[in-house]
Amino acid sequence: MEKGRALTVKKKLPFLLISIAVLILDQWTKKLIASSMFLGESQRIIGDVVRFTYIRNPNSVFGLRLGGPIISTVLTVIAFLFVVYLFVVAKNPIFLTSISFIIGGALGNLVDRIFYMEVVDFIEIGVGRFRWPTFNMADSFVTIGIILVIIHWFLEYRYDNSSSNFV
Repeated sequence: MEKGRALTVKKKLPFLLISIAVLILDQWTKKLIASSMFLGESQRIIGDVVRFTYIRNPNSVFGLRLGGPIISTVLTVIAFLFVVYLFVVAKNPIFLTSISFIIGGALGNLVDRIFYMEVVDFIEIGVGRFRWPTFNMADSFVTIGIILVIIHWFLEYRYDNSSSNFV
């Protein structure tokens, strides 16, 4: 392995570990819910605002129907490969952290889709009848990662609009 490439891998190792930690946390929480709750069971965590409701979701993120489990899996793989490409070319630590969250979350749901053709969702947030679609830790990290990418892009563009390279 050439020296420059090895250095790049060493510099990105902490970010790979973030992705692995997100994957492990996601899989652990899904196994914990699946082993301690009945399918469809709901438990209040913070009043009626936050509940853990164990469901299995064969659709895409937040229950969106994009053509069934196979189409969802294919779309997830395509998006995942694009994000991995961004990770490979990225140099900015904030951007790498954001992408690491997205990779870890995407892997968490991709593992479920490949092995079970569905994902375990359990986090339910809302007030009364106004509920956000049930989601999981993987979805949370993907969402946080995307928000951080947008913030990073906005700050980079705002303070350095002469450069189009924000990764």
